[in-house]
Amino acid sequence: MGYLLSFLLGSLLTFFGYSYLIREKPLSSEAFSKRVFLAEQIIQSQLYELGIPKKGLLLHQSSLKKEGGLAWEQSLLKIQVPRSLPFPLIEENFRRSFSNLGKDFSLHSSQVSDSLQMEVKVTDRMTHQLTFLYSEPSLQAGLRPKIAIVIDDLGGENHISLELLHWNLPLTFSILPFTPYSKTLASEAHQKGREVILHLPMEPRGYPEIKPGEGVLLEEMDEEKLLRQLSKDIEAVPYIKGVSNHMGSRLMEDPEKVKIILSELKRRGLFFLDSRTTSQTVGLQTAESIGLKAMERTLFLDHSSNESDIKQKLERLIEISLSTGKAIGIGHPHPSTVKCLKEMIPKMEEKGIDIVPLSSVME
Repeated sequence: MGYLLSFLLGSLLTFFGYSYLIREKPLSSEAFSKRVFLAEQIIQSQLYELGIPKKGLLLHQSSLKKEGGLAWEQSLLKIQVPRSLPFPLIEENFRRSFSNLGKDFSLHSSQVSDSLQMEVKVTDRMTHQLTFLYSEPSLQAGLRPKIAIVIDDLGGENHISLELLHWNLPLTFSILPFTPYSKTLASEAHQKGREVILHLPMEPRGYPEIKPGEGVLLEEMDEEKLLRQLSKDIEAVPYIKGVSNHMGSRLMEDPEKVKIILSELKRRGLFFLDSRTTSQTVGLQTAESIGLKAMERTLFLDHSSNESDIKQKLERLIEISLSTGKAIGIGHPHPSTVKCLKEMIPKMEEKGIDIVPLSSVME
């Protein structure tokens, strides 16, 4: 189970009280509602952990159900996934997460042709029905699959950055504002024909204990303050073609604030990469609503610094690119990440995959 899901489980179980999961008497309406909410959070977190983008959600309907004095919203979800994400892996991850919740929760699954159906029950009442469908490969005949590799958190050090600059590859340099080398690195990258984007600090959950760095956009800022700080951040990193969010697990869930930020990016002719630091991000849907070019990252490559874990993520990135035509991987300036990229990029090219600047996969 991923770190995010483990944290979520611990937090929710603490919030609801462990006594809710071990009961001797019939459930109250309030206790049942809390269980249904917990099931919903687990489902959303699993979709996030598996790297399923929000645009993969084809249908989300709900209907009111009543039984034995209890009332709840029964959810029906239809989700499109690439063939590179096998149904047994999806089922295993969901089953593992629900097995930790106790006897009041159950998961039933069945596979029919190219679909996987799962029913989530709370105290034997169905609360969620999920149908996973394989997407058809979108790669057109004659077109080569693409992978964009974005290196985040640049500007604070110079050794690894300079090494990456000397690679004859169109890596995308994602640079934090107001760091010691932000301006010089952006200029050098631009001179060498590398694409530069601003890695924009945004307020995370846990702020201010969790520090996103100088230039952060905060939830408390009104429109004027947001735009003023955003302008300073953009000016701090020259030659940018687009912007991605650094942290932002709180701010990226606020539709009003996100619309202010993305509207300004559109006005300036910049694209947006949603790093998806929260499963509840509204980045892509907001961008689509205002006509801004935007994409979500496909995978973080190095949550773990273990080389075998990073290579496994890169293999997955290859599979997704071959299946869907493109993929976006985000890594960081860590020695283990650099080493794995050196080994794996030639394998990508052998499979007919082009490594491209981030702007080449933007929609």
